[in-house]
Amino acid sequence: MTVFEQASQLSAFIYRYARIVHTFKIALALSIVAIINGFWPVPHFIWAMVTIVIIMMGLPQVGGAIEKSLQRAIGTLIGAAYGVLLVIFIEQYWHMMGLLILGVAVVCFLNAGRYSYAYLVTGFTMIMVIGDANHDTSEALWRTANILIGCVVAVLVSLFVLPIKAKQDWRAQLAKSFSLMAKVLEAHLGENADNKAVRAQLENTMKAVLAQKKLRFSLEWESQTLKKHADTVTELADEQIRVITLLELLLQSQLNHTDQTALQQIQLFAQTMQQHLLQLADYMSGKQAEQPQLPAGFSYQLEQQLITLQRLAQTESTEAAQSAFILNGYSWLIFQLALALTGINTQLDKLVAAYRHKARLLASVGLKSAKSQRQD
Repeated sequence: MTVFEQASQLSAFIYRYARIVHTFKIALALSIVAIINGFWPVPHFIWAMVTIVIIMMGLPQVGGAIEKSLQRAIGTLIGAAYGVLLVIFIEQYWHMMGLLILGVAVVCFLNAGRYSYAYLVTGFTMIMVIGDANHDTSEALWRTANILIGCVVAVLVSLFVLPIKAKQDWRAQLAKSFSLMAKVLEAHLGENADNKAVRAQLENTMKAVLAQKKLRFSLEWESQTLKKHADTVTELADEQIRVITLLELLLQSQLNHTDQTALQQIQLFAQTMQQHLLQLADYMSGKQAEQPQLPAGFSYQLEQQLITLQRLAQTESTEAAQSAFILNGYSWLIFQLALALTGINTQLDKLVAAYRHKARLLASVGLKSAKSQRQD
């Protein structure tokens, strides 16, 4: 099974009603903590609820919840350990405050990149534990324990109760991106297109690609295959941005005074790519089983058309040269669009091959296990 195969009915249901499912899961996680506290009262248990809301509210996907929970747990443990050590071993108020400020300053300096949330939690946990330096750490330690309880509950609910997978959201954003690209290219090839509406579609395409980029870390937590091929996922998004840029340039093209026969030949290539984008959208959404491919030699044929126009631009006829020059620029954009789509297919091929390789490895392990059982 690959990441692009049709989702199960349950997964499709969860994604379709993701907001309702997500709301239910947050309510369930809070209820679990409340029930635990009802039977075994824990001081300051409200911090467990705060942790659940912070972790789960903004990150409905399983991968995102796991990463944020781990960052919060690690940051809490480091910050609490530093704070407790200061309270135990430092008696003088000013020394303690100085070391606290130094610790927060170091965390602030290191606070960057993927693990910035862990640094943030470390800093405010230090302050929370030390408080007013009265050497009473029981309250801070109970808060720390409740934060860890909240992290555990949030992860368990995210994983095992109607899991909302980042992989499915990523696929949906890919399908949306390719579908909108096809609509923009279709509008460009058509007549009397609403330029404002087309540009709005182009903006929505960019939003879909940015949504894919935001899901990258969640994907890595959900799939070891996608984690190993994180660069491929990034390249796939970059190729889409390249297509968007080329479509933006095509929308600005004006070809009212060019050779209609040559223009029609070039636009046939564009129509082929428009249909290919629609097929890619169907493939991403699981409606098409086989990965679509551009026709064999597609880029080469377009490159030959480009070379022909370059030769025409060097003719002695001024009018023919001007027409060929305009078409040459337009066909260059179409050629670059073909290269970008080829790049997209290349990245998809890599991901499909990676999942198939993993499936073969699992099948091989299964066969070896079955043989050993028979021998036993």
